[in-house]
Amino acid sequence: MPTHKLIVLRHGESRWNHENKFCGWIDIPLSEKGKDEATRAGALIKDAGLDPDVVYTSRLTRSIDTGLRILDHLNKAWLDHHKVWQLNERHYGQYQGRNKHDVFVLLGEDKQKFHYIRRDYHGTPPAVEGPDPCIDARYNDVVNQAVLPRGESLEMVMKRVMPFFIQEVLNHQLIQMDRTVLVVTHGSVVRSVIKHLSHVSDDDISSINVPTGVPLVFELDDHGELVKDYYYLDQELAAKGIEKVRNEGLQK
Repeated sequence: MPTHKLIVLRHGESRWNHENKFCGWIDIPLSEKGKDEATRAGALIKDAGLDPDVVYTSRLTRSIDTGLRILDHLNKAWLDHHKVWQLNERHYGQYQGRNKHDVFVLLGEDKQKFHYIRRDYHGTPPAVEGPDPCIDARYNDVVNQAVLPRGESLEMVMKRVMPFFIQEVLNHQLIQMDRTVLVVTHGSVVRSVIKHLSHVSDDDISSINVPTGVPLVFELDDHGELVKDYYYLDQELAAKGIEKVRNEGLQK
């Protein structure tokens, strides 16, 4: 039975990742470190002998720029590149743009409350009230603007991501077209993909964190089921990044 390979990664570090702020749908560019992470991700993909046939990113610059830098390293800038709003980061509502430690303090320096908002499957930040400045011309093609989020839990992220991911990425590109697919997206979307493909429970997904700029690979059969557990192309680098993400916000 043929094995289909899906490469997924969180974009390189953004300027607000570096400043410990919630980014969400605010369009923040890569930091200098993030640019280096993107190039290194391209090198990891190349060294692993992986050869993407098509790339998907979100419509946020940090995702797009990471994808383009990877393709440049692979000498495949000409590759089909789809920019899809459904692959945008989780919308953090009123917490967007705020320092994570400030939100931790706002929640009474209660680790359980902070972890619930950040990582629990059902944890939802307070929604944006009034016009959302994040909704700009890049979303003009969305016919029903009411579907665009104003504050999301991971459960809500999955409800907008997975129909597109299953139909377009998994069933069409990966299996029917038999293409190696590269998806450059955001932490909450990567967690959604892990939850779906690895059948992670609602409770257990709260313990999964995703580093910036380290590709992970899913090998799937013709039914879209994993033939082995997903793996990072640099396990040591991923472990360091995961630990960093896990502790974000708890200290100034």
